[in-house]
Amino acid sequence: MAKAPFHEQPEFLRGRAAEQRVSAWLQEQGWYVIPSYDYAGEDGDKAPKLQGYRVGHPVPDLDTAKEGKRRWVEVKSKTSANHRYTTDTYEHGIDLPLFQHYQTVQAITGTPVWLAIYEEDTGFLIGNAIDALGKPRIGTSNGKKIANWDRPGKFLMIHRFGDA
Repeated sequence: MAKAPFHEQPEFLRGRAAEQRVSAWLQEQGWYVIPSYDYAGEDGDKAPKLQGYRVGHPVPDLDTAKEGKRRWVEVKSKTSANHRYTTDTYEHGIDLPLFQHYQTVQAITGTPVWLAIYEEDTGFLIGNAIDALGKPRIGTSNGKKIANWDRPGKFLMIHRFGDA
């Protein structure tokens, strides 16, 4: 049996639902939003990129603006925070190469990049500017390098969705 295309996978659909939920909430708060994920190729299978002459960098999910302020927002949907047993702490993370691309997008555009995490188990939307998150703890998951930050120490409470 053939595997469904990526944009039909449950993980992708959960992430897209979170992006749309956060986008709608930001608009309710007066932000204007360009959903970068709308520019993902004909089949929705390409990451939208800030394309230069020789290299391109994936851009965060949302390009937002309000009252003369502009920021990129990368939305991640997580079932829950990861428990780090060695320190008995909780953390969230993203793929290290993606984090590095977002640092580059921020440097090129001069627009701050925010990482927003929607926690499905709590209904919390937490986040912060990647510069405010500070240097990540680098770990691995399924053979991939992950940039991690402490959940209570680095992420700000932004909103609680009421249906969790």
